[in-house]
Amino acid sequence: MVANASDGSWPQPHSNQYLADMKWYADGVDISTIPAWTGKYEIGTVGSQKGMLTIKRNLNPGEQISLVFKAKLADQRLGVNYPIETDPVILSSSVKSQDQFSISIGDSQIIRYDIFKDKLLEYDYLVAQGRATENAADRAACIDENAYIRRIPITVNRGDRPITSGYTLKFYRVNANLTTADLLATDDDVIELANDHITLDLRLVAKADYLVKAIVDNRDVAQIQFSVNRVFQAFSIRPTNGISISPSDTERADTAMVDCDGNVIANPEVMLRMIWKTDSAGKTGVVHNEGERTAFQLGSTGIGDNYTNDWLDVYVEADHKTEFSVATDENGDVFTDGTDDFIFN
Repeated sequence: MVANASDGSWPQPHSNQYLADMKWYADGVDISTIPAWTGKYEIGTVGSQKGMLTIKRNLNPGEQISLVFKAKLADQRLGVNYPIETDPVILSSSVKSQDQFSISIGDSQIIRYDIFKDKLLEYDYLVAQGRATENAADRAACIDENAYIRRIPITVNRGDRPITSGYTLKFYRVNANLTTADLLATDDDVIELANDHITLDLRLVAKADYLVKAIVDNRDVAQIQFSVNRVFQAFSIRPTNGISISPSDTERADTAMVDCDGNVIANPEVMLRMIWKTDSAGKTGVVHNEGERTAFQLGSTGIGDNYTNDWLDVYVEADHKTEFSVATDENGDVFTDGTDDFIFN
């Protein structure tokens, strides 16, 4: 299990050792209370394997079980325990036959999308703002393992050999209530579904779980589950204009400086919503504008109303932008641009 604190005060990211009151649930029921599980499982209690479930029981062909882990995470800094709960993991079995099938993906089963590292999203933003010229080669160079376009290869094996035919893939979304729903090529977060890969648009995903099944002769022969989670990195932000205000000044301009993971972010508007505010002795919390830069009239801040009001605090309140959503009108019709691409909120 990985944990962290935005101020860097958490002792170490891999935090299994701080788990307590650990329980695994099968279809919502504590497995320690289910007779079929008695003596047929172990929950790790030491080091990095603390909380890990080892299963020693068989499943009937076609049986499907949703497993969820619950525990408490001890925060020794504050002396409190935080309840934690994992996403469901689907456990199932198929009929054993002469041909054994397996399925794998050419990616992590826990995909993390960090918008601060997405060069493609930044490139699209600069083109949309007229600050870069659109070029197919430049855009292609921005598509890497951190880009919002995520192509996930899928391999089906028969025995120890990969196969490319004789099966079909079915894709599902795992819902919060542990049910599954068909994943469709028309879904907003889906770019492409194929018999050897799935391509997702991670801009539209905050947290989602997916299930892929291989079908042979109308029966499930193998499956794999993976998840996508957006990463919200800690950052710091500050105004850069440190020049004093002179009596003749009527306007103030400033630019935000954003630091993340030891780097200065060149275009923070891509991933952050930034609101400029000022405090003075006469007025506090005055909102000026949203964006990386600001320019405002000093008269609107309340500074200089009397001889005791001679200071001004300029600051930026910022937070991560949420996942994109497809823009629609009041009738649910989707907005598109001149090339029939979706317009996003």
